[in-house]
Amino acid sequence: MPKAIYTIWWDNTLGPLVGRSYPPGNELTTEEALVIFMGHGVNQEARVGYTKLDRGLVVSLLDAPNCIAVLLDDDDDAMLVERNLHRLVGEIDFNTDDWDVEVRRAYERLLDLMEEASHDALLSDPGIRRLITDMQAGRLRAVSPKHVLRVTAYYPEVAEYLGGNADEVARKLRDLESAGILTAKTFGRSIQCMSCGSTELTVTIMCPQCGSTELYNVYGVLCQHCGARVQTVIMDDVSEVPCASCHRPIRVAGLEILSVEALCSDCGTATEDPKITLHCALCGKRLTIADLLSATGLAYYLSES
Repeated sequence: MPKAIYTIWWDNTLGPLVGRSYPPGNELTTEEALVIFMGHGVNQEARVGYTKLDRGLVVSLLDAPNCIAVLLDDDDDAMLVERNLHRLVGEIDFNTDDWDVEVRRAYERLLDLMEEASHDALLSDPGIRRLITDMQAGRLRAVSPKHVLRVTAYYPEVAEYLGGNADEVARKLRDLESAGILTAKTFGRSIQCMSCGSTELTVTIMCPQCGSTELYNVYGVLCQHCGARVQTVIMDDVSEVPCASCHRPIRVAGLEILSVEALCSDCGTATEDPKITLHCALCGKRLTIADLLSATGLAYYLSES
């Protein structure tokens, strides 16, 4: 159970202003509030931040100038808290005249949302029960993502089970993975020709230094456990990768990808800008950046246990 929830505001002249906290006795210092804001980037470009304070790991969600931060207990699932922060923020009244009441209500609501994401609570949902039953019967082998132009994966085949909101469907699937009901594995990259709609492509990716096609993707990711920014290679069909800092396994389902580099196995060049040539295998069109509907997706399978 999270230890505390905080409200922080950003003032362009004064910097971070510490607001309210709940439960009592867990107040932030101004210095800690500044560190939390810096977890969202120098220009506050990241909506979600992870900050390691002396008192523990903090997960925060920034909706400038407002920031809602949660102090985790040692046993808390950071990604579960993050998903429910996204759910919670839409329910918070940022124009309230009584923040003492609002922050207490937000903390209690966060606990309720996390309880709703527990194993037993998830399986009490009729839509989820139908989904699991159909997967057990083989009518639905896996839940695989589609990709759209805004680089967001969605899962149309389970909309009838979990509802039509794409963001909430993705969060429910991650809840099911956290509860051990489903297993998430990397699905790969989706690229589509915008002229004819074909996904059959001829793709050549080359090292800009030596022209080699022997490249690997190196992802800069944020560890869910220690908050460190580390680099890792993510192959298809894996569910976990080790953190290079704390050596604990990081679930692929909860990875926050900060950067991607291509590493040449021949000359050792690492680059964020490899030479890429793409043609549609159906119509022959050479593809531009607008045709790249890309993201590393997750497919969900019924857990064996």
